[in-house]
Amino acid sequence: AVAEKWGLVPGDLYRHYGLTVISSFLLHGGLFHLLGNLYFFLMFGDNVEDEMGRSQYLLLLAASALVGDVFHILVDPRSTMPLIGASGGISGIIVYYALQFPKTRIGMLIFFRWYRIPVGWLMIVWLVAQVFGALQQVSGFGNVSALAHLGGASVGLLFWLHSRQFSSQGSRGTVASQA
Repeated sequence: AVAEKWGLVPGDLYRHYGLTVISSFLLHGGLFHLLGNLYFFLMFGDNVEDEMGRSQYLLLLAASALVGDVFHILVDPRSTMPLIGASGGISGIIVYYALQFPKTRIGMLIFFRWYRIPVGWLMIVWLVAQVFGALQQVSGFGNVSALAHLGGASVGLLFWLHSRQFSSQGSRGTVASQA
């Protein structure tokens, strides 16, 4: 009932004066949804925050969540199904992390065997899965918004590209001043 009242409904964006854009980010579809989001948020978020600084990190999270919502809304602007969860925002963090630290290995249990896989490869697998999920979503199947994930991921990519440009300009300036 809370999700239906406070979730983001594309067909009724201005419910509660538009506050559902924020409240939907805080709502989850159950304990496993919440724990899954928290796991990825904690696993990758602290490193990204250390890398970017708190204000840029919060901007990345908010922008990823907002763009994720927009991608979801663009599919079916008249939908009455509420969108809930922080996955769009967390997707931005995950993509930034994977691009910034692509060789970092993450342990995974696959068929009862433990593997350590570079996060860059996992991101590729995840992105392919999201594209297939988005195709299903556009076809009207599924209840997970892969488009929100892809929207958030696109913001993570843009932030990473911006940080690379910023750091390469900074390093050139440092070299030039030493010469």
